[in-house]
Amino acid sequence: MIKSTIYAVIITLVSSVVCFSADDTIGMVNEVKGNAFVVRDGQQHGAEKGFKLKINDTLKTGPDADIGVIFDDETVLSIGANSELAIDEYVFNPNQSRFSFVVKMVRGTAAYMSGLIAKISPESARFITPSASIGIRGTKMVIQVLNDKGIL
Repeated sequence: MIKSTIYAVIITLVSSVVCFSADDTIGMVNEVKGNAFVVRDGQQHGAEKGFKLKINDTLKTGPDADIGVIFDDETVLSIGANSELAIDEYVFNPNQSRFSFVVKMVRGTAAYMSGLIAKISPESARFITPSASIGIRGTKMVIQVLNDKGIL
């Protein structure tokens, strides 16, 4: 009886840890072509279909690459060649009415299709670029950020 209780407690604790670690994922890579990477905590990881995304991840693509991601709220981002985009904030908690989608486009091209965050709370979705901050009020957009020499 005591052994089964101890096992039940251990299984409960392990399940809680697994659930907690899964909660910090915010989306995943859905499609990759060419050399695309996810930078997390200073480490560069090859992007591949199913790679789980977290807040503060940076998506980077090479000259022949693009990457498609889908977030938990069904927001879709497609990032073109020679691009860099950082996920600064992401909160999707409908039960507490907490929403935030903030990405920083460092360079390159991205196509965006809004998910539930922008539909439920439009003021909570933003793109930040080197020269402007863009509030997202529509459902689709394409953004291109050039470097200081006017090239991607």
